[in-house]
Amino acid sequence: MLQKYLFALSIICGSLLLSECSVDEDELMKQVFSSYNNLILPIRNMSELPITVKVGLQFILLINVDEMAQVMHTNVWVTLRWYDFQMKWNPVFFGGIKTIRVSPEKVWIPDIVLFNNADGQFQVGFECNVVIENDGSMLWVPPAIYKSSCIIDVEFFPFDEQTCNMIFGSWTYNNQEIVLDISSFPAIDLSVYQTSSIWDLVECPATLVKERSRVEFQIKIRRKALFYTVVLIIPTVIMAFLSVSVFFLPTASTERMTLTISILLSIVVFLLLLAKILPPTSSTIPLMAKYLLLTFVLNVITILVTVVIINVYFRGPKTHRMPRWIRHVFLEFMPKFICMKPPKTLKKHNKNENKTKIATTLAGIGQFSMNTAAHHPNCQSSDGKLKLLNFANEPIARDPQTAMYYPLTAEAIKAIDAIEYITDHLKDEEENKVRQDDWRYVAIVLDRLMLFIFFGITLGGTLGILTSSDHIFSVIDQKAIRDKYNPDNYKDKPFMGP
Repeated sequence: MLQKYLFALSIICGSLLLSECSVDEDELMKQVFSSYNNLILPIRNMSELPITVKVGLQFILLINVDEMAQVMHTNVWVTLRWYDFQMKWNPVFFGGIKTIRVSPEKVWIPDIVLFNNADGQFQVGFECNVVIENDGSMLWVPPAIYKSSCIIDVEFFPFDEQTCNMIFGSWTYNNQEIVLDISSFPAIDLSVYQTSSIWDLVECPATLVKERSRVEFQIKIRRKALFYTVVLIIPTVIMAFLSVSVFFLPTASTERMTLTISILLSIVVFLLLLAKILPPTSSTIPLMAKYLLLTFVLNVITILVTVVIINVYFRGPKTHRMPRWIRHVFLEFMPKFICMKPPKTLKKHNKNENKTKIATTLAGIGQFSMNTAAHHPNCQSSDGKLKLLNFANEPIARDPQTAMYYPLTAEAIKAIDAIEYITDHLKDEEENKVRQDDWRYVAIVLDRLMLFIFFGITLGGTLGILTSSDHIFSVIDQKAIRDKYNPDNYKDKPFMGP
């Protein structure tokens, strides 16, 4: 029972105190706003101009950065402080009340708006109350979701860093009537900032422009490139080196052209995807677009070089004659330069050439011997037949086993002629095959040479382009940035927030 009485007594006392407080606050409101006009500047005379309005920004959330529309979407609290001489009272006469909260429609507030607004709505989203101190200090912290214009620099995309400005100023008052002040530190408060999964905050400086009539908050952000590395950079690098692997396939393979054209179409798809992500700016070429363009050009050159190599591979002695310089460069010098063994057909061809020269020489000598024997009396036997002579002009002794077949009959001579014809034909086919193999080996040497050249260009272009950004490997500690722009860490410096 005692607890019930105590509880009821506490409720009654609380009601009395609350009613007394409400009465005091009501009397305070009546006295303060009895002769107050919210349409005029809170000054006694013109000598008190300009009014100083302290401006701060509490950055809550970076919602999105639309690269195509070049718009930054943020959730911020704009902190405004100024002095109104009419809002003064002695707390002793009003129940010790030192702070009151009134609707912004009842007091004069500076018309501070976002100048680079890209949404079309310049007013804040929620008209919160104005906090008034007994010494005339006014505090208004309206929360707002702004869409501000931001010029996107896509030069180092996806390792880019953007600087988006938020410019605040009075819409109707000039710098002789209202001046802005950001003397508090830090001007941007990140104590309640929620980190973004797409962007990292780098720095948040603030400066006064237009003779202190405007304040410019700079939001420096850096893109987190993990997503684009997985879905864009790695596939493009793989396609670039896959295009080089075309030169590793056999020259006679019919899949070479199919592979190169398929890679070319894939690169075109990635270029179209990149065009949908980035704004159509003509000031700079994005980093990723440079690499895709390099891969595209190399792939087109690969197709052209592959056509030439296939044409060389299927050449033959009947349609093309290999110049001496091609034989010297691609069959003798270049294989040693690119660590390839010279073809066996080349050695065989050299041996055949030597044999042909010797056979030609011997044939000439034999013909000379026959002509000499036909006219020389010592080369004829008693029956008028020719005798075989050696180089010393002496008769050659016949083999007793084959002597019975001499002289040869007409049928034997025809058979020998047929055998010689077949032998010459086989020699010609073998010669043609050797020369065709030489053309094929030239194509293989070209394949190996292009493999080294295109691999070097692709590797150099990949490292040169993708690592050209200064902060590709740098990591930003968001906790350190939040601590740097947290006013609680600067107790000796006043802050304008609530």
